Amino acid sequence: MNVWYNRFVYFCGWMRACFWKLFLKKMGKRVYIMARVKIMSPQMVQIGNDVLLNEDVKLGGQKGIKIGNFVLLGYNVNLVSENHAYQDPHLPILKQGYYGGPIIIQDDVWIGANAVILPNVTIGKGSIVGANAVVSKDVKEYTIVGGVPAKKIKHRFNTPNHLD
Repeated sequence: MNVWYNRFVYFCGWMRACFWKLFLKKMGKRVYIMARVKIMSPQMVQIGNDVLLNEDVKLGGQKGIKIGNFVLLGYNVNLVSENHAYQDPHLPILKQGYYGGPIIIQDDVWIGANAVILPNVTIGKGSIVGANAVVSKDVKEYTIVGGVPAKKIKHRFNTPNHLD
């Protein structure tokens, strides 16, 4: 029974991906978009092959989002490419407009549940972002980060090719 349920859940995820493919800038193969995923400005979002957007993921694509191949986004991950401006003390925040920049998630990345990726951030190939992390700076390849703000925890592999 459990196998059939899982197949049904992933079939529904595939069907959602077929729907979103109509609106996204680009989408690869074997993409699964689970329930309650929200995508703003889908025409600015690119998704590669073999990608899972888990339940409640939110993509704020206003300034551009590019997701590579073999990427996993955990439950309730938020990619925020645009934010409210707030620097002018003489204007209400609501009237100050927006700022931001693209988010790039390279290949073979896992972003844990409830993580937030802020504007102008690149998550390097093979990296892992821990659950509940807030990433405001670029993450180097094969690095594990976590915390608020996110900081390096360690490298995924302990070989000379992947050391600082």
